[in-house]
Amino acid sequence: MDHEKIKSILEANLQGSEVILSNSDCNLTLTIVSDKFIGQTVLNRHKEVLSHLKECFSSGELHALSIKTLTKEEFSLGKT
Repeated sequence: MDHEKIKSILEANLQGSEVILSNSDCNLTLTIVSDKFIGQTVLNRHKEVLSHLKECFSSGELHALSIKTLTKEEFSLGKT
């Protein structure tokens, strides 16, 4: 799947977020930095991200993804 497509889907649905995609071999890692995640558990953050990529998984365009979700403060402190 085209990384720019993933990025544009998430940026459109999680406005004000920074979306960072990295790839090593066949492993795609997605890091999303957004203050929308303040007060949310990691599970709820991931559920929200995955809800926007549902069609990509259903179509088979995307089948594996590592997700990191951080607030702007967590990102600035170097948390992963």
